[in-house]
Amino acid sequence: MLKILNLEAGYGALRVLKGISLHVAPGEAVAVIGANGAGKTTLLKTIAGILKARAGEVEFDKRPIHHDPAERIVRRGCCLVPEGRHIFGTLTVRENLLLGAYSVARAARPWKLRRRQNGDHDIDGTLEQVYELFGILKERSSQLAGTLSGGQQQMLAIGRALMSRPRLLMMDEPSLGVAPLVVKDIYKTIVNLKRSGLTILLVEQNARAALAVADRGYVIETGQIVLQGTARQLCDSPEVQRAYLGKEYRSIDE
Repeated sequence: MLKILNLEAGYGALRVLKGISLHVAPGEAVAVIGANGAGKTTLLKTIAGILKARAGEVEFDKRPIHHDPAERIVRRGCCLVPEGRHIFGTLTVRENLLLGAYSVARAARPWKLRRRQNGDHDIDGTLEQVYELFGILKERSSQLAGTLSGGQQQMLAIGRALMSRPRLLMMDEPSLGVAPLVVKDIYKTIVNLKRSGLTILLVEQNARAALAVADRGYVIETGQIVLQGTARQLCDSPEVQRAYLGKEYRSIDE
């Protein structure tokens, strides 16, 4: 579904990504782990079209997207849940969710999104599915998003992305700034999304959580992939255990 070959990107004179190559097959959950500043967020921003590639290729469904604007990439079915959530605090929960469907729906007037005549995108039905995943969002649908807790805002950011009915969902640090109990709930949702057939690319510093739900993974350091393999192989790697899992790490099956 997603194929990246020799991707380079950066900011001004700063070269961050230095020839990244990876792939994500349909239905897979793939984790990209690495320390802060390794280039994980830059990778996702470049795939999503927020940051332009300087060299290399990004293909989605065998079509190049590295020259496409971000909104076109979303319409093709590739959506990003950004680090820091970036929800609209002065809008309600429901309004934030409806904004997620903007690129795939025709609006008659603000907040009155119509369904497509061919039935490709049922806004009301998608909204109910998001509410089923995150019941707290339905309870607080009329509440201003800025008054939600950090964990609830993360759920809202994921729900907003799901409103576009993506085929590839990219998530940047979904556990960042979230209470441990809420992190467990978020990762249970990620598992359920994967089981439903959604393809997932997950970027995390929390390597333990990411590898517990992933099929495969990549380790990124200073803008380069230095290690790759199945989640089990990475969990068993002494280098990964020492650098990312900690001395007290135990197998995810224990």
